[in-house]
Amino acid sequence: MNNFYALIYLTEVLKNKCKGQTFQFSTSPHKDVWDCYLSGNGSRFRLKFSTNPEETALFVDSDRPPKKTNTTPFFGVLSDKSVREVSMAENDRFITFCFDEDYSLMFQIFGNSPNVFLVRDNIIIESFKSPDDFEGKTPPEPRKGSKPQTPNPDDSVKRVITKLDKKFPRHLIPLIIDEFDLNEKSIPEIKEVIDKLIDSMLNRPEFRVLENGNLCLVPQDLLPYSNLKVYDNVNDAIRHAYYKTSNERRLESRRQSIKPKIDRIINKYESTLDQLKHADKGLKRADKYEKYGHILMAHAHEKNEFNESVTFPDLYNPDENVKIQLKPKLSLAENAQYYYEKANKSKRNVEESKRRLGEIKKKLKKLKVLQKSLNDIDKIYEFRDWYKENEDALLEAGVLKAETEKKAPPYRILEIDGYTVWVGKNAKSNDQLTTDAHKEDVWMHARGVSGSHVVIRMDNHKEMPPKKTLLKAASVAAWNSKARGSGLAPVMITKRKYVVKPKGAPTGTVRVNREEVEMVKPQKMPS
Repeated sequence: MNNFYALIYLTEVLKNKCKGQTFQFSTSPHKDVWDCYLSGNGSRFRLKFSTNPEETALFVDSDRPPKKTNTTPFFGVLSDKSVREVSMAENDRFITFCFDEDYSLMFQIFGNSPNVFLVRDNIIIESFKSPDDFEGKTPPEPRKGSKPQTPNPDDSVKRVITKLDKKFPRHLIPLIIDEFDLNEKSIPEIKEVIDKLIDSMLNRPEFRVLENGNLCLVPQDLLPYSNLKVYDNVNDAIRHAYYKTSNERRLESRRQSIKPKIDRIINKYESTLDQLKHADKGLKRADKYEKYGHILMAHAHEKNEFNESVTFPDLYNPDENVKIQLKPKLSLAENAQYYYEKANKSKRNVEESKRRLGEIKKKLKKLKVLQKSLNDIDKIYEFRDWYKENEDALLEAGVLKAETEKKAPPYRILEIDGYTVWVGKNAKSNDQLTTDAHKEDVWMHARGVSGSHVVIRMDNHKEMPPKKTLLKAASVAAWNSKARGSGLAPVMITKRKYVVKPKGAPTGTVRVNREEVEMVKPQKMPS
């Protein structure tokens, strides 16, 4: 979706669609996704950017009402400014949107940390991800053109291809190697194939989404791999490929929340069945214990001189003797009763095993039906329907645990600039708040005085929220402390992972291993 050749065509689509349009607002509806709303001529649409390294994609999408809660706004300074130009770096996967007043949005569409930067006067003003690492610095420089490297005879075929053209789509290389039998070809022959494929992508592309969900610009007559769909433009092909990849990832995530538990219980049941299949051996033991009881009762009138065992003729085979272990302090009659009880216990165990055997077979059959139906799901909406239909069966099988009644958290919850913020009510509340917080959440507390712990929820994002958001939350922390009446108050700010509760410390007491301090004016929580 983010290969260099696809971005060449995408840039033209973005230029035709976005030039002259007005920036309305942009948000992050969920992790690693940025939505920008542009409008013009009475209509509105979205520019969507996925920064997930496994599914990096930039494309135009249809309008959809934004989420009203748990979203983070970005690049507000661009509001009502128009797009003047859209361009792509000559030799790298950077696309830049130029706006009024010399603002620009620079999209870095590659690597382990794709990002978008708001730039003015060659300085990054704001970034979508890791703002503390980039704000105030110069934007990244696109790569300059470089000559192809000369492959070595010892290079793998993949290495040969990437040396011939660093920009060649990596996800197509295994298909190319297989289709053109490149493992058996010389370097000049490989070069001839790659040159032909590059020429086709530049001069007669087909915008295909392959059966495996990948985007492909190589025409089908050169790479006869089955298509899911072929589009007239690259934007629609990228959109299809992105949603397919995204939905598959979400589906697999949902599936993996259930499947290992089903597999584990099935394995447990199958192991139990193997054990229960040998339950009939208990009947043989019961017969043996019962025989011992009969033999001992036949000699019950005799005295047991505290022997550990006795040997008597077998009642059923008089020509044979039977040696029986005894409990020395019991009489022969009492030992006979002991063996009768063991016989009855063995019989009960056999009956219980048979009952469990039938019960577990039924449960195992139901679980295997659930397992197969789960594996057969292809779409995320099918999973939602499947889960709703089978929730009771999953609960009954122990795959799901019944939810206990949800209680209101023992701390205040508010929203600041789209971020969820927790504010402790007292020492016990502070303890619970800090315990419930994720390690990447931002933790703060007025320095040197007692007061509320305050946490900004980060949804597992490692970066910090914007400075203005930090200061607003810090003002809340100062207000909910003994420093409320001060003109300015120092507030400690850190990540939750640097906050430790010492062993045996009083309720609400913590130790902060790393911190920054901001001076803020105490302000009451927003209503």
